[in-house]
Amino acid sequence: MAAGQRRGRSARALGLAPSIRALAPGGGAAPRPPDDRPVLRLAVSKGALAIELGEPFALGPLRVTELVVRLAGIRFPVDLSGGVARFRHRRGQLVRLSVEAQGTELAGWAAPRLRGLLGDGAPQLIIAPIEDGALVALRSGETALAFDVAVAPAERALRLLPERARGIGLAAPPHALALQALSMMAGAHGRLVEGAIVLDAAVERIVRLLLPAAGARAPAVEGVQWAVVSAEAGRFCAEGALGAAPPALGDRAIRALEVAELAGAADELASAGGLDEARRAYLAALERAPRHPEISSRLAWLDLVIGERAEGALSTVVDAMPAVDAGLLGGALLEAVGDRDGAFSALARAAHAEPYGPLAALAWLRAAALADAVDVRLDALNLGVARAPGIEALRWARLDARLDVADVRAALADAEHLEASARGAEARHAVSRRAAEAFLARGDVADARVLFERALRYAPESPDVVAGLARSLRAAGEGRRALDLLARARALAARSGAPACALDLELGRGLAEIAGDLPAAIARVRGVPPGVPEALEARLLEGRWCAGLGDLGGASVALGRLRDAVELALQGRADDAGPARARGAPFGDGAAAVAALLAEAAEIEERSRGDLLAAQRHLGLALRLRPRDPGITAAFRRVSGEIARPIAPAPAAPPVPVQRPSAAEQRIEVHVAAPRRRTLPPEPVVVAPSPNKPPPGPRAPAAPPKAAPPKTAPIDPGIIDEMPTLDGTDTSTDLTAPIPSSVTLAEGQVPLARAFGVDDELLAERLADRLRADPADQAVAMALADALERLGRDLDLLALLSARMEEGDDAVRQEVAPRRRSVLARLAVRARAEGRASEAELYEMLLQSELA
Repeated sequence: MAAGQRRGRSARALGLAPSIRALAPGGGAAPRPPDDRPVLRLAVSKGALAIELGEPFALGPLRVTELVVRLAGIRFPVDLSGGVARFRHRRGQLVRLSVEAQGTELAGWAAPRLRGLLGDGAPQLIIAPIEDGALVALRSGETALAFDVAVAPAERALRLLPERARGIGLAAPPHALALQALSMMAGAHGRLVEGAIVLDAAVERIVRLLLPAAGARAPAVEGVQWAVVSAEAGRFCAEGALGAAPPALGDRAIRALEVAELAGAADELASAGGLDEARRAYLAALERAPRHPEISSRLAWLDLVIGERAEGALSTVVDAMPAVDAGLLGGALLEAVGDRDGAFSALARAAHAEPYGPLAALAWLRAAALADAVDVRLDALNLGVARAPGIEALRWARLDARLDVADVRAALADAEHLEASARGAEARHAVSRRAAEAFLARGDVADARVLFERALRYAPESPDVVAGLARSLRAAGEGRRALDLLARARALAARSGAPACALDLELGRGLAEIAGDLPAAIARVRGVPPGVPEALEARLLEGRWCAGLGDLGGASVALGRLRDAVELALQGRADDAGPARARGAPFGDGAAAVAALLAEAAEIEERSRGDLLAAQRHLGLALRLRPRDPGITAAFRRVSGEIARPIAPAPAAPPVPVQRPSAAEQRIEVHVAAPRRRTLPPEPVVVAPSPNKPPPGPRAPAAPPKAAPPKTAPIDPGIIDEMPTLDGTDTSTDLTAPIPSSVTLAEGQVPLARAFGVDDELLAERLADRLRADPADQAVAMALADALERLGRDLDLLALLSARMEEGDDAVRQEVAPRRRSVLARLAVRARAEGRASEAELYEMLLQSELA
């Protein structure tokens, strides 16, 4: 062992192992820490003494690489043994100054100053050199802003002019945000002048910071101008010299200066938040420079941010350029006006041309949301992830799209990437849980189970994840194990004080569907208190299961609580919003789900208890939430028709035999007044001959005398004999012949004279039969509507007119709509007069939807 140690001792025995950096070329010597004082030196050139900067010195994000101060009034020979300290009290003349800045260092210094511009924290900032200026781009979450900065030097000042500002998810016009960003980065060193950030006396500020820090006197700077301003390879450079000619401005700087002169006042107003005043100023600028692309874009961005002005903003853009060439602005405007294909094309072009990767990726994300085809959406998301792999929203969107096309392995790869990118146990737990729920929603039970178990690795006491694992096990057929996990999740929620209403619903469903224990399931859902989001579903489940147990009273009470809760919520909405309330509030996007609960409650009331009035109230509330749902409308119409159907009269007592006159005396003349308007289509009237009548019975005592019929003019007996006769049992009619003003009938057939237009009950029945035989006959439908209106059967009339509105074409709807509004108004007035306020509100809401 000793020999082995002598041959090669362990590194621990010899001490620390040599550093890998020490083996690098140069011996791995650490760089000398920077001094907090600049290094100056004396220099003699052409018979003049000068103070120069010995080595580059950092001033914040800037790095001064060269500085020469000429000392005047010194005669040679001169003693230089004292060095710079001997001449530091002399005031010299600045001859030359060179400054540079790395884009990464500049971005790192400026990012904290932009805190709160796009979000709560500091954004991710990139400052990169471009021709005649810089690209400034920043992102916070799913919000991004990018703009170009043209640098225009002027004597000792530098002018920074933003242009081509664009962004996604912004709450203000992008150009106004660009001006604010430059102002926040410049701080007290810059000021806003006509749409430009001006860095006044930049040369003087630099030398006053540098030389006094070295113990020397600040020199005079008169006559020093910026001679060179350039950008290359991630580095910005600026050089100033005494008596130098101003540099030639590039095309970008010249264009930016012209736009600042035209729209500088509008830019200042927009940056200060005065959007209406800025809009007027932009319009005035467009009058001076019509169809100017940059000014038109700034005005259109302003209208887009204000909202509800998309059409006008699109017109402004189209006057200057094609909408699909307007980049992100064109895509947003085309999406706002409903042109999804055009918006997709504009966003795709903008994403391809955008140099800032995160902004291009967010553009692809917005374009993917507009694509209807899954493969197109997936291609857009792939391009977006390629431009910015670190944006979580893109990864989640692509995971969902891959699950939609059943690409499970690729979706798992996205889930693993998201988990690896997350920092901390809590973040990784959230990623695994969300991915597991996405897989479970698509029916991939096995992978969902694995992901839920992985989420439990980071948070083993999470009741939501335990419940999710239980749902995945239940979907896989392991119901008993799922019930155990649901009970454990409920206990964990109670222990941590977390809301457990959703777990009570899940556990109740499990007890009812897996264990078949309806009483225990009812006890679970009955414990859900009112006022929570799960309360409505809990009341429905309670009513359903009570009805399944035969407890019809308990079912009615539970469903009544459901209805009362919805009515209370709708009444609170009406009190808060007044007559101009939003449809479906306060349930928002869940209005459809609440309407489905009410429809099922109505079905339970009708099927289990036969309570049509309660079912009608449930369906009426459902219609208030979803007034155009065809299923709910049909159910409400059917139940209302059942309620309004007249009860069949009791069978009459057998008629008392009466003494009939002789055959010669049985013919009488009856006058039938012609209707004031024709209610039937003109078709021939066919009256079937009277069937054989039973022989007359024995005479009975004469009935009390009746009022004599009105006297009429005598009629020729020949005409009487030729008139057709009607029998009381005959129901066949043909309604196309003209209705006569009078007809001769036998005694006992007088009431059937109304079949010619007076007896609306019989007429309505015959017309309904004909309409059922030919539902497309609009003339018969309108004749039936006239009869129902005269009879006062408004509910039947509403059902008829609603069916014609749904099944007819535009011409039919145009004819039926006024009559439907009239009957809705009558029903609302009648219901409110009879104290049925909720029913009246339903009719009034339907009437308002017709008038809208």
